[in-house]
Amino acid sequence: MGKILKIFAWGIAGLALALAAGALGLKLYFSQTRLKTLTGDYAAKNLRRELTFDSIALGLSGLSIANLRVSEYPDFRKGEFFSAEAFSVRPSFRALLRREIKINSISAAGLKMRVAELKKDTYNFSDLLAPAAPAREARPAAKEAAAPQLSVSSLKVRNSRFFYTSAAGDLAVTLKDINLTASGISPAGLFPVEAAFTMAVASPYFKGEIPASLKGKLSLGGFAPEKGRAEIEKASFALGGVKGEVKGSLANLLEPDAKLALTVGEFSTADLKTVLKNLPAKILLPEIEADTDFKLTAKNVVLRSVALRAGPVKASLKGRAAWNPQVSYDLLADMKAQVPEIDTTLLARKARQYPLPKGLKLPLAEVAARVSLKNGNAVVPAFSIASAPLDLKGRMTVNFSGPRLQAAGTANAEVKSVAGLAAIAPDLLGDYALSGAAGAALNFSYTGAPAAAGRAELKGLGASFAGRRLSGLSGTADFTMDSLTAKKLQGKLDGEDFTASLAARDLRKHPKAEFDLRLARLAVKELPAAAPAGKKGTAAGPAGEPFYLDLSGSAQLGAIEHPNFRCGPASLKLALVNISDDMKALDGTASFTAGPGKFTDLYALAGKHKAAKVALYPLLVLQKASRLAKALRLPDFNNIDFDVLEGNYTFTKGLMKLNKSALTASVADVTSAGSINLPAEKLDMKINTTLKEASGVRMSAPLGMLVKGTFSEPSVKADIKSIAEQPAVKKAIDKLVPDGSKLLKNLFKKK
Repeated sequence: MGKILKIFAWGIAGLALALAAGALGLKLYFSQTRLKTLTGDYAAKNLRRELTFDSIALGLSGLSIANLRVSEYPDFRKGEFFSAEAFSVRPSFRALLRREIKINSISAAGLKMRVAELKKDTYNFSDLLAPAAPAREARPAAKEAAAPQLSVSSLKVRNSRFFYTSAAGDLAVTLKDINLTASGISPAGLFPVEAAFTMAVASPYFKGEIPASLKGKLSLGGFAPEKGRAEIEKASFALGGVKGEVKGSLANLLEPDAKLALTVGEFSTADLKTVLKNLPAKILLPEIEADTDFKLTAKNVVLRSVALRAGPVKASLKGRAAWNPQVSYDLLADMKAQVPEIDTTLLARKARQYPLPKGLKLPLAEVAARVSLKNGNAVVPAFSIASAPLDLKGRMTVNFSGPRLQAAGTANAEVKSVAGLAAIAPDLLGDYALSGAAGAALNFSYTGAPAAAGRAELKGLGASFAGRRLSGLSGTADFTMDSLTAKKLQGKLDGEDFTASLAARDLRKHPKAEFDLRLARLAVKELPAAAPAGKKGTAAGPAGEPFYLDLSGSAQLGAIEHPNFRCGPASLKLALVNISDDMKALDGTASFTAGPGKFTDLYALAGKHKAAKVALYPLLVLQKASRLAKALRLPDFNNIDFDVLEGNYTFTKGLMKLNKSALTASVADVTSAGSINLPAEKLDMKINTTLKEASGVRMSAPLGMLVKGTFSEPSVKADIKSIAEQPAVKKAIDKLVPDGSKLLKNLFKKK
C-alpha cells in the first residue's frame, strides 16, 4: 500500500509540475493532436504503458486534463491501471522564480486505480519500480544543486475509487466514494487532512462494507512513506449497525506503527447480521473501549499491547496475526469479568443455533482466564469462576477449527452452598431442598455432547425426596456422566443412622445399581399423591419403550415401621434385572428375613408400595384364601403377630417362583409354594397352614389350600389329602369305618 501511495504521489506531483511549467508553450506551439502524440510516446518509452486523454486546457491560471487514462503493462488490451475523469492544477509562477515549486490548488474527480497481486511480492505496478540503468559519466559530476521546495496550498479529490485483488482471488478490497481535502501540503511538515470513503471487503472470513471518515494531520516524510506519520484527531467507521471512533497516531505510513484508542458504542448482535450471518440475534453488548499499540504490514499485524474494556469485562491482548496467504494467528489474552445473573432460557431463544441448555438461573460471578489462541485452537492454562455458591478453578483446551467444537480440561470445584448451587437449576433440583457443602475434582470434555468424570467429597449433604429427609451425608463418590460409585457413605435418614455403599452405571439408558445398606430403623412413609419419580423414570427411554432398572445388593435394617406393618431386625438380598412397571421382563432372585413383628391390613400397604406387594404376595394370597375357605375356620391372617417372616423367590420373565415363603406365628405356621405370574397376577399356589393352640385349634399336620385364578378373583380349594392327614379326622373316620383313613387317602390319592 505504501508503494502505491508513493507512486501515486510522485506521479501526480510530477505530472502537475511538468504540465504547469510547459503549459504556455504547449498552448502556443502544440495542438491537441501533437500533444497527444508526444505524451503517448513519452508514456510508452518511460512508463512502458499507453496513455490517453480527451483534452488539455492550458492558460495562465493553470491546466486541466479530461478523461486521462493509463493502461496496464504494456497496453489497454491488458486493462486500465489508472484513470481520472477530470484533473486540474493551478501553479504559482511567481514562486517558481524564487526556485520554489508552489501549487495553489490541485483538484481531481473520478480517480480510479487498480492494484492486483500477480504472484507473491509482484504487483501490476512492479515494473514501474525497476531501477533505471545508471548512465555512464563522461566527466566528474558537478555539485548537485539543492532541490526546489514543493508545496501545495489546496488538494481536493472527489468521487474516486481504489481496487485491490490478491493473486489467489480470495481477497478483494475496494475503497470507493473517496473524498479527500488537504491544505498546506509540504513534503516533510504536518498538514491537515479530511477524508471519507467506504471500504468493501470480500474474503472467506469477512464480507461487507465499512463506511469511514477521517480528520487529522499528515506528514509525507519527504515523499518517503516509511518516514511519514499521521495524527488522527477523529476517525469514525460503521460495521453493519455498529459504529465506532478512533484517535491516535501512526508512524511509518508504509508499514504503520500505530497507537490508537478505539471506542465502539453499545450495540446488539442484530446490528452485525448483515456482515456476520451466523451470529445470534438481539444479544445486547456494552460499549467497548480499547487502547492499542501495534505494527501493521501488508502481510501481518503484531499486537504489542491491547487493553480492552467492555462493560464488566476487562482484557489485555498481545500477539500476532498473518494472512500470507492463509490467515494464521498466535495471541495471548488475559481476561477478567463480572458476569451478571443470566437466565439461559432467554439466552437460548436468542442463540438458537447454539446448543445452550434452558432453565438455568446462573448467579452473579467473577470470571478470570488466560487464553492462548493459535490457528483454531485455544489453550486456557488457568481459569476461575467465583460466585456465592461455587468457586471453580481449572484449565482447558478448545479446538474450533473443525466442523464440530471440541473441548477438554480439568477443574476443581468448591461448593460452598449446595442449596445455592441447586438454585441454578430450579426445575430439576428445586423440589429436593438440597443443603450442605461439597467439593469435586473432575475432568471434562465436549465433542458434540458434554462428558465429565471425577471425584466428589460430600460434606454434610442434605436432601428431601419421597417424603423423606436425608441429612449429614458424608463420604466420597466417583462419578461420570453415566455412572456413580460411593464406597463409604454415612449419614442419617429421617434421623436414623445409616452407612451405605453404592455403584451404578449406564444411568441414562438402563441403570444398573449395586448397593449395601445398614440402617438403624426404616420408617416406611406414604408417598405423595402424585408420583413424579415414576413418571420421570418411564420418560427416560424413547416413547413406547419401558424403563428398565437392574438392582442387586443387600440391606440390614434394625427395624421397619409402617402403619400396617412393623418388625424387628430385617435383612434383604436382591439380584434383579429388567425391573419395570409392567414386570414382564423381570428376572433374578430376591430373599428376605424379618421378625418378630406385626401386620394389619396388608392390602393397604401393598396398594401403596409395589415392592412390598411383590415381597408379600404369598401373605396377601393367604389372607384372601383364608377368607374364602371359611369352612376351614382359619385365623384372621389380615391382623397377626408373627415371629419370623421369610421369602426366597426366583423371577423369570415376570414369573415369580416361590422357592420359600414361610410365616412363623403364635397362631399358625404357614408355608407357600408354587408360582405367581406378576404381569397378569395369575396364581398357581399351594398354601400349607399348621394351626397352633393360640388359634384355638391345634394341628399336628399342615392343612393345605390350592389357589388358582387371579389375585383379584382367586379360586381356593381345600387339599382333601391334607385334611385326611389330620389326626382328628383320621380318628373320627376310623371309628365309623375300620381303616377308614386309608380309604380316604386312596379316594383322594390323585388329587
